[in-house]
Order: sequence, then C-alpha cells, then structure tokens
Amino acid sequence: MGTENTPPPSPGVGAPEDDAMYEDDVEEEVPLGEELVDDEDDAAEDDDDDELVELPGGVDQLEALLEEEERASDNSRLTFAGHGGSSVFCCHARAGLAVTGGEDDRAFVWRLADGGVEQELTGWEDSVTCARWSRDGGLLAVADMSGRIRVVRNPGWEKVWSFEVGDVLWLKWHPVANVLFAGTEDSQVWMWKMPGGDSRVFTGSGERAECGAVMGEGRRLLAGYGGGGLRLFDLRSGETLHSLAGGHRDGVNCLAAAAGRELAVSGGRDGVAVLWNLASGKQVGTLLCGAGQEEGSASGVEALLVPGDKAANLAITGTLDGVVAAWDLATQIARTTVKVGEGVTALALGEEQLVYCGTREGAVRCVDMRSGASVAEFLGHRAAVLDLAVCGDSGSLLTAGDDGSAKVYDIRAAAAAKA
Repeated sequence: MGTENTPPPSPGVGAPEDDAMYEDDVEEEVPLGEELVDDEDDAAEDDDDDELVELPGGVDQLEALLEEEERASDNSRLTFAGHGGSSVFCCHARAGLAVTGGEDDRAFVWRLADGGVEQELTGWEDSVTCARWSRDGGLLAVADMSGRIRVVRNPGWEKVWSFEVGDVLWLKWHPVANVLFAGTEDSQVWMWKMPGGDSRVFTGSGERAECGAVMGEGRRLLAGYGGGGLRLFDLRSGETLHSLAGGHRDGVNCLAAAAGRELAVSGGRDGVAVLWNLASGKQVGTLLCGAGQEEGSASGVEALLVPGDKAANLAITGTLDGVVAAWDLATQIARTTVKVGEGVTALALGEEQLVYCGTREGAVRCVDMRSGASVAEFLGHRAAVLDLAVCGDSGSLLTAGDDGSAKVYDIRAAAAAKA
C-alpha cells in the first residue's frame, strides 16, 4: 500500500523503524506445527463425538419415518387429495356430500363416506374460494376469485344459473329461501333470486364488502366493510336503513346476529367485537378481546358465533392470537377464555355449546364453552385450517387446509366424551 492513503501516527507515537523481532522480546519458543497438530486432533475428537448416526436408507428412509410419524398423529377418518397439493380454500357439506374449492382452479363434489368424486365442476378462471349448499341441499353455489359465480342443481349437476361480478370475497345463501348473496372487492353486495337470477345491488361505502349476514326475520342484510363501517339494508326495497359507524378502528372481518332479537355483533381487525341495536342503528356495547383497541391488533377477531339458543345469551369470538372466548351479552364479560393455538382461522358450532376451532398450525380443537374444557383434538393437517363445517347429519367434521388436503373427522366420539 502506498503512503498517501496511510493515516498519520497518533500524536506522541513514533512510527516503527522496522518489523524486526529481538531475542530479548522472545519469552518462549514453540516448535512450528506441534500446537496446530494438537488442535486438529482435539477438533477431530469433538467431531467424532457429534457425529450423527447414518440411516441405512439415507434421505429416503428419513422421509419415510417422517411420513409415518405424520400418519400416526392424523386421526381423521378420510383425507381427500383431489386438489393435488394446492391449497384448499373452502369447504361445505350437506346430506352426505362435500364440496371443496382450491388454488388449482378446481371444484369437486365428493362423498363424505368414502371420498369418491361425484362431480368435478370445471371452467374456472381463478382460485375457487367460495362454495355453499342451499339450506335444503338442492342447489350448490360456487365462485372463483375473478368473480365468476355458478349455481348447479343437485342431483344431476345441471347448471341453473351463472353470472360474473367483481372479485368475490364471500358467498352466502338466505337461511330459508333460495336467495344468494355475494360481497365484492368493489364494495357491492349482490342479491339473486334462484333459479331465475333476478338481482339487486346494495352499494357500500367504497371499501371492500368483507362480510355479510341476513338479520332477524330474514328481511334485512347487514354488511361489514374494510374501512370499519357497516350498513343495514332492507332486502325488499333496497333501502339503506342504517349506516353503523364509530365502533371499529379497522376493517370488519365477521358478523353474527342474535336470533329473535334486534342485536348484531361485528368482529374487527382492531381487536374488538361491537354490539349493535339494529332497530336504532346505535352501538350498545364493546367486547375487548385483547389489551386494547387498535388498528391491526394482534387480537383481531377472525371468527364470530352467536348460538341460536336465546337462553345461552352468548357471543363467541376467535382471535388472531389464538384465544376463543364466550361472552355474556347481558354483562359484556367473558365467561370463559381458552387458548386453542397460534391463531384462530375459523369457528363452527356443534351441539350443546361445543365449538370447533380451526387454527393456523393445522389442528382443530373442540372446546365446551360452558366450562372452557378441551373436549377433543383433531389432527392431520400440516398447515393452517382455512375453512371447516360441522355435518350434523353424518356426525362428521369437514376441514379444508392450506396443505392441499380436505379431511373428514368423526365428531360423535367427541360428543360421547363430553357426555
């Protein structure tokens, strides 16, 4: 290196005359190489101590052992692998038949009893994210992310109706009539009467129509939006009855209504569930699910249930941090709180306040919300449970997973254990 880029010596310290070493400065002579050899021997001995036992079958044997361990922990009755490993986004069941849709742009109708495919519904342009049976199981509605919606008849799978809208976020049937609803990314909620397809559009606030639910006697619809607001619509006239604002500081994820009462509950990404009086459009309570209400809360409400039993007077919340709570709607105090996993992805209500909780780690945990006791655990998914449905007529639980599979579990044993 040249001297022009060499920093000057510190003040009072002269530059060394040369690099020579004098005999007076030498304390001990060490023969070159002996210390290095000793160090190498010690390192070799350490390596021998840490050496792993080699499996005779190599990597293939290791993979087989891991697969065997996964099978041992899988207590499902049946695994449906028709989506070829692509994420399964949605599932629903009725009268012994399941429908699933996935990232592979495919939708299948198959039997819960043996997994046999009854029909593949083809012609999709994007991931199939929504699939729902009508109440009597006579109609099946399926939608993909691009906004293509189709309704087919069961049995026969004849196409009854099809339509295209903006990007679909959710799909839902009216609880008592063959009327279909869909919410879109462009803030619209659509309603169609089947089989004719007569339609009506309910316009939102400009934010994504994240969720919707039919209220009360079935003549009103409540929609929740990405900006935190809600709107209550009259289904017959199309009129906006109330704009519900001020309850949330972030988007609304989920909605539920109390049967026979003018009360609705909305769950938000801000970590609260808000109680609304539908007659007045006013906020009447707040259920704080985390440390505080804030945008993007770690305790965001991902799923929400209100049991139909009026005597129970409960709302059940499942949050992003894995907590499921049963709230007394009269006192607005949590009766029971249970940590079920890393994060709740979906909730489904069984009999006698049994709640099935899908989690981000892939397990479904069944909890008795009256006591907070864990009743059963359903294992087998290797990634998040994205959707689930209780099939009461067959005593089964249907799940859709991010690991590319759908599974069927026997829930009769869980009910028997509770009894």
